[in-house]
Amino acid sequence: MILSGQVKMKKNNKDVWDALHNPQILEKAIPGCKSLLLKEDGTYDVEMKLGIASVKGDYKGNVKLEDIEAPVHYQLIAEGSGKPGFVKAKMDCYITSIDEEKCEVKWECDAEVGGMIAGVGSRVMSGVAKFIAGNFFKDVEKQITLQKA
Repeated sequence: MILSGQVKMKKNNKDVWDALHNPQILEKAIPGCKSLLLKEDGTYDVEMKLGIASVKGDYKGNVKLEDIEAPVHYQLIAEGSGKPGFVKAKMDCYITSIDEEKCEVKWECDAEVGGMIAGVGSRVMSGVAKFIAGNFFKDVEKQITLQKA
């Protein structure tokens, strides 16, 4: 399943880049995140509780960042599983400055899902994924503001 989106943020490129690489901010901004632990090798262990339609559950997985070109691009590779099924995703994230105080974040994701999650259907999953992404970026922006206060 291919997903993509973009969001304009009222924060500058550097602040958004820093926030997207800050485990404390990410843990607060990722919907359903119960824990996010950055390991010495640069990967993250993550535990989440998510629900898509009637399929809800706990997931454990890992995330690593590759192809890092600070402060404009990185690739996120994620794998997770739980009783409702599994998710494997590869996402490219691009950050472009609009001006000194604003930027645009574009993301493109290729995700593979299996188990009960796959039974939800790609149209529902696509809508839910975009909703979750929108909330994530709003929360990142909020966390940047709180951190600077």
